[in-house]
Amino acid sequence: MTLDKEDIYDIAKAVVKVIEDKDMMKSEENDCTSEKVELQTLNVGDAFKVAGYEWIVLNQFKYAQTCFCIMKDFLGDTKPFDTYCNRWESSRLRHDLKYIGCEIEDNCHHDVLQYMERDLMALDGTMANEISIDKVSLLTLDEYRLYREYLEYPKTNNKLAEWALLTPTTNCETDGICGVRIDGSIVPSCTCSGYFNIRPVCTFISDVVVEKVGS
Repeated sequence: MTLDKEDIYDIAKAVVKVIEDKDMMKSEENDCTSEKVELQTLNVGDAFKVAGYEWIVLNQFKYAQTCFCIMKDFLGDTKPFDTYCNRWESSRLRHDLKYIGCEIEDNCHHDVLQYMERDLMALDGTMANEISIDKVSLLTLDEYRLYREYLEYPKTNNKLAEWALLTPTTNCETDGICGVRIDGSIVPSCTCSGYFNIRPVCTFISDVVVEKVGS
């Protein structure tokens, strides 16, 4: 059977329509699973997406109009805390994580992250009055205890690497930092130069528009 030009044209139109219908269905599916909302409308434990990262709401501070959040998954690569020092302020990791804050604010086109006062008290109670000011940081041991019910351990290819916390073991710079094992238990002294799974925390302004994830 031979087809004339009109038959070929009709077939081509039908194929194009099928492709367009499929694209429309995909777009509708995406619209159903993602919703643009102000961050302050989300509840503790809810997940959202901004600048290509997914985050979990840990606390909503109504008076300050800010929201404390943690990255839902680990960063792609494990990283050392530092070469030999357990002090967050001078650590290599603190410097390396600054790019995340830049990515978020470049994506949102304005300053959406608030500086946080981070408690640097060591596990043994030393360094009680030491703090740092950061836009991107790690959970402290006390925060891990406080928010643990919302902190399901992310899937990772490196199950032997601990998840790094901000809290040092002691005020001796050559001692380690606290970490979290895959079962959720605490390791009180991890070697700083070892490679850790990294899960940053940030404080967002509450009226930033984000993409809600899930139901």
